Amino acid sequence: MSPLIMMSNILGFMLIIVATLEPCYGLYLGRRHLYIRNDLENHLPLKIHCWSKDNDLGLKTLNFTQETSWSFKDNNIWGTKFECDMEFQLEGQMKRGQVVVYNNKKKIRTRECRKRCKWSVRKYGLYAFDEKDKKWDFEIPW
Repeated sequence: MSPLIMMSNILGFMLIIVATLEPCYGLYLGRRHLYIRNDLENHLPLKIHCWSKDNDLGLKTLNFTQETSWSFKDNNIWGTKFECDMEFQLEGQMKRGQVVVYNNKKKIRTRECRKRCKWSVRKYGLYAFDEKDKKWDFEIPW
């Protein structure tokens, strides 16, 4: 077998492996889905504005149990990062925060999200859903 044919077989095999990788740490070629849900006590409305360097997702007001979501493909060369400004009024005080909700170049959660990245906004901060253990982890305080 010629070296050129052997090299093309190896590259083809590597592409098959990469294309079938489970979404997790590192390289993933599929679409990710990001969800942010308002779980604030007392049915408080949540104002949220999310963006990346390429996309402005606009300002939204989420009522209790409503969520906003979007999907995207990671830019594995330059990186993909989404941030959100959030605010709500609690007991007469305005709570505000700017939060990085996704970054494929830097760890921002205790356990990385896979295909679906879910956040729950609550009174004391943000909780991230762990797909493996099927539970919510407290991640980011206000």
